[in-house]
Amino acid sequence: WGTSLNPMSSSKNNNKSPAKNPFHTLVAGATCGTLDTIFMPFDTVKTQMQIHKYRNMYHAARSIVTVNGLPGLYYGFWPFLIQSSGKASVRFFVFENVKHKLDEKYNCSTNYPIACNISCGALAGVIEAQIWTTPTERLKILGQAQAARGGFGGPVTLKTLLRAEGIRGLYVGALPTAARQATSVATRFTLYEPVRSFLVKKFSPDQDPSQPTPVLSFLAGGIGGATSVVLNNPIDVVKSQVQAMPLHSKKSAFEVAQTIYQTRGLRAFMSGLSPRIPRLFLSQATQFMMYDRVMALLAHREELLM
Repeated sequence: WGTSLNPMSSSKNNNKSPAKNPFHTLVAGATCGTLDTIFMPFDTVKTQMQIHKYRNMYHAARSIVTVNGLPGLYYGFWPFLIQSSGKASVRFFVFENVKHKLDEKYNCSTNYPIACNISCGALAGVIEAQIWTTPTERLKILGQAQAARGGFGGPVTLKTLLRAEGIRGLYVGALPTAARQATSVATRFTLYEPVRSFLVKKFSPDQDPSQPTPVLSFLAGGIGGATSVVLNNPIDVVKSQVQAMPLHSKKSAFEVAQTIYQTRGLRAFMSGLSPRIPRLFLSQATQFMMYDRVMALLAHREELLM
């Protein structure tokens, strides 16, 4: 476990991202994404605050528990689980492979490190949004929208949604979802390495910055996650509103943003920030810390089998 296999790590001789087993990146990403379900109550509260008007995070959580008990905080659990594991798997797989290809051709990790991480992260975010996140997010949002009040008319499942709206219903909110994922993933991957290096120099100056302790990996990942939330929360508010609406509403993301501004003002675009910051801090801290360790375990297992 002492060898860092983080996607942002580099060797001592050059900064090119090493080629990693694609299957390992998929498995490690899925494993880390599954852990995100631990923090789901924060996400349910966040969604409620973005769709409906609550005084604060406590008011939203209390309303959910009053109507549906503690299980209400886990409405939309299965789409959330499938989404979390799948999108993290796709994200790390795409980021690792695209960055490696760019390094082979342009040595981008050395020549253009910031641009390289932003572009690879944004591409990974867009691809994960279109392949995985948008349809599972739609199911999750419709389920969470019912946590404190009625909405879709019964439990929201893939079957009920397809029957009511068809395949198109799964892709409601595809554009704002892609925008949110692109900005989130680009921010997290871009910030992780410099924040990690700063923390290592500050708290463990004798240590190789590319091989941080789990605690420092945890903090660096969490800081990137929290920063991404602050930067793109307005996009997330619009996305939640769009995906909570039925397909036949035919409102664009821009029209929804206009309505939010006209009815609730600019402050509405910060709705859900209080539960979203701790959730994404903990979520990304856990994912970046564990990705390293799972990749190391898989590599060690492969060596033993050879």
